[in-house]
Formats: sequence, structure tokens, C-alpha cells
Amino acid sequence: MTASARKPVVLCLTEMHESGMSLLRERTELRMASGTDPATLAREIPEAEGLVIRTSGVVDAALLDAAPRLKVIGRHGVGFDHVDVPAATARGVQVVYTPGANVEAVVEHTFALMIGVSKHFPKMLKAVAEFRHHDRTSVMGRDIRGRTLGIVGFGRIGKQVGRVAYQAFGMKVLYNDIVPIAPEDEQAAGARRVSLEELLAESEYVSLHVPLDASTRRMIHDGRLARMRPDAILINTCRGAVVDEAAVARALDEKRLWGYGADVYELEPPPRDHPLIGRDDCMLTPHCAAQTIESLINMASWSAQGVVDVLEGRPPKYPVNDPAEVMAARRRLGKV
Repeated sequence: MTASARKPVVLCLTEMHESGMSLLRERTELRMASGTDPATLAREIPEAEGLVIRTSGVVDAALLDAAPRLKVIGRHGVGFDHVDVPAATARGVQVVYTPGANVEAVVEHTFALMIGVSKHFPKMLKAVAEFRHHDRTSVMGRDIRGRTLGIVGFGRIGKQVGRVAYQAFGMKVLYNDIVPIAPEDEQAAGARRVSLEELLAESEYVSLHVPLDASTRRMIHDGRLARMRPDAILINTCRGAVVDEAAVARALDEKRLWGYGADVYELEPPPRDHPLIGRDDCMLTPHCAAQTIESLINMASWSAQGVVDVLEGRPPKYPVNDPAEVMAARRRLGKV
């Protein structure tokens, strides 16, 4: 093979659906990382021009400095808080991701948690497993129809949660976002924009759909939990660190919160002494909301396509950092 026909090397930190793997094998020299610890990645990344990541592995400035040929990082998923995006931009590395790939899966999971906590699924499932059938009358659940839902973060997933809540369950929808939303999106969800304080005070359900950054880390803390109704149920399917998990446990202990449903944790996997695991008033799943065949196909194929597009000189469809800034950095560094 001539130098001009050489395929770019892509280091993949994760297995993913064949829809993405086959594209990478066809268009690149695909290599699978033997581990995701910093030492292993630093040893295996120097020749890589592309990097594909999922939830394991931290891409920080030190790792980027070990990858002088790197042009693109493809995130299999939506959150990119484990990637130092400013450092990537400064080194001329494009970051791409897959927004919208798992919207339906996460929306459905949100309602599964909402309904499951409302109907005491954790306690009732345990009762059946332990042959305590008559425990069915030990607690009283509630319906979600017609209740007030507060959505924190009205992006792709938040909007769809609002539409389903309003159109399928007749819920009153409040939302909080850093920017106002288009009138047609508000109308589709019957949604009204309010302050975070008003949302917390009025909502019987609060569902979190924000990215994790400095402004949202532990945004749901003791003070904000104190503003919530004691009959409120808190749902977190975005990032675990958006809530102070110890504060949630205290609120549940003191009956200042009715229940908690989550698919994400500040530390993953969570430690064995996690304050919320095993409680009857919590319904918890192991960060599996996007583990549906449809979402996995989307995330694999979209992330692979984004990596291939950048490596072959095409603008990416879903960039995280500004492609113009990335190219300016590459020119400045003499990488073009």
C-alpha cells in the first residue's frame, strides 16, 4: 500500500454496535485499546489520528499531549464531561458526539422511573421475590396523570419528556433553561418557563436533563431540596454529579422528598456504601437508559461517521467544539 493510500489509525476504547465498527474497519486502521487507564492509553495513543470513546477513559491535556497525530475524538453518546474540550481545541483536535441518538430511549426510561417510584416498584418487586404477596396493601401509590412536572434543561430530551408528559398524561409542564425556548416547542409540551426556584417549589415531579459542567455540578443540593415539596419525586437521567446524592438521602430520611429515581451516579460504578442504593423509596438503574438496540445503532454509526468525516476532510455533522477554531489551531501548530 502506498503512503497516499494509508488508512488513518483510529484507537477505539470500546466495543460498540457493528454498524459503527464495520464503518471504522472499512475506512480506517482500527485498533482496540487494551485498557482505559491513563498509562495504557498514553502508551497506545501516539500513532492514533482518531479516538473513539464511550464512558470509560479520561481525555485530558496530558493524554492529548501524548497524541501528536490526533485529529478527532468521537464520543459514543452525548455527555462529554470526561473530555477536556478546550485542551482539544487548543491542540487542533475536533470533538464530535451523537446528540439525539438516544432521545427516545432516555425519555422512555425517564417515565419508567417516574411511574416506578410512584407505584413503589422497588418495594413491590422485593415483596414478590420474597413471597410476601400481601405487602401489596402496605403502601399506596399514585398516578402521574394531571400532576405537575418540572423539567430542568429543555433540550432535545427535555422537550420530548415535556411533550409526552403533556400529550400522553395531561401533566402540567414547567421548565427551566438558561435560554427561552421557541414558542412552538413550548406549545407542543404545554410548557411554561419559570425560575428554578419556582419550578422546585411547584412541581410534584422534577426531571433533570442538563449537561454536567461547573454551573450544574451538584446544582440540586440541600438548599434546593429544601425548596421542593415533600410529596415530590426527583428523577435524574442526565449525570449523577448534578445532584448531591448525600443530600438526597437526607431529604428522603427526613420525609422532605417522596422518592428518587436515577440511572446515573456521581461515581460509576457506585460504591457499595452508596447512600441511595437498596432503599425502598429509590428506583435505581445502572446507567442503562441508552442500552436499546435503536440507540446503540445510532450512537455507534453516528460517532464512527463523525470520526471518518473529519479524517477525510469533511465537516462533522455534530461537532462539540467549533471547527473553525480547531482549524485555526491546526494552522497555528503547523498540522495542516
